[in-house]
Formats: sequence, C-alpha cells, structure tokens
Amino acid sequence: MKAVPLAALRQPIIFLDTETGGRDPLRHPLLTIGVVTLTPEGEITHPLHLKLKHAEYCVEPGALEVNGIDLLTHDREAQPPPEVARQLRDYAAEVGRVMLGGHNFGFDLGFLRPLLPDLGRVFRRGHIDTKLTAQFLIHAGALPHNVGTPLSQLTQHFGIEYAAHDALEDARATARVYVELLKLAAPPSHLPLDS
Repeated sequence: MKAVPLAALRQPIIFLDTETGGRDPLRHPLLTIGVVTLTPEGEITHPLHLKLKHAEYCVEPGALEVNGIDLLTHDREAQPPPEVARQLRDYAAEVGRVMLGGHNFGFDLGFLRPLLPDLGRVFRRGHIDTKLTAQFLIHAGALPHNVGTPLSQLTQHFGIEYAAHDALEDARATARVYVELLKLAAPPSHLPLDS
C-alpha cells in the first residue's frame, strides 16, 4: 500500500493492539503487544512486537484458539512485564509523546493500564478508536451500513490485506483502516467554478 500524506495529521499516532489470555484484565494475562507508528506522511513505521512472560498463565482455552498462541513457545520467547513496560516507554520516547490509537481500544487499555500505570505521562491523553470512528461514519452516511465495525470487515471493505489475531498485524491493519477512515472524513476538494 502506497503512503499518502495525511493533511489533517500533524503528528504521528502510535497504534497498539494486544492479545490476551481472556477478557478480564484482573484474571487473564496480557500476552502480546503489537505497536506501529502512523506518520503524517501516511507511512506505517517502527513495528514492535512484545511478548510478556508471567509466573502463571490463567487463560481461557477459547482465547488461545482465537489468537493462536502456544503458551510453551510463548513463555520461552517472552520477557518480564517490567522489561516490556520499559520497551514501550523507550518506543514512546523515540516517537514523541503522541496519541495512542487502536480498534475497540477500551479492551486493550484495560490490559495496558496495569502494565503502564503512568500511561498518561508516556502517551498523550485521549486516544483514537477506529471501531468508534467507523460507527460514527456509518451513522453519518459516509460508510455503508452493511460494512460492520469488526476490524476484519473494515479491512475487507477497504481492500486491506489482513491476517487476524497477531497483535502486530492487528496494529498495522488498524493504522491502515484509520488512513481510509480519514479519507472518508476529509472535506471534498474545492473544484474551480465554471465561468
């Protein structure tokens, strides 16, 4: 996909996705984090895929079926949460204190906040949620009602190649969807008037 400068984007946005051992951040572990940066030039850069090691893994079998994570392999490759938190802080420091984005991002934030209690100091406050943005554009008539808001349906609608349930791939796909949503929301070009 060719990068297109995004006139409305004045600074980068860091898109983040998580894979977890279930739906409850108080019981289930955060397993992987995928991060990319969307630049104002429309490029997706700085891919980072982090795996978190835990002393115990309280997981729902259905969650592992969805995300395809093998816990034995995962545990061998994973790093302790403080190391992952340090890498996220370093990533943010390199890109700058910018806004986070994701798809159905409230879910990801529920798992991210315990890892980064200083989230509001590491990243700008507020966030972008492509699921909510797509819902708004459907209601506004800019996106067809039959599209739906799951990431898989949005990527299919926009012709974005996507293999679901890898945190890095999901973050990358979310950034691409955001670019397409921005294009839908952009004001129409001003055409010269006929004389």
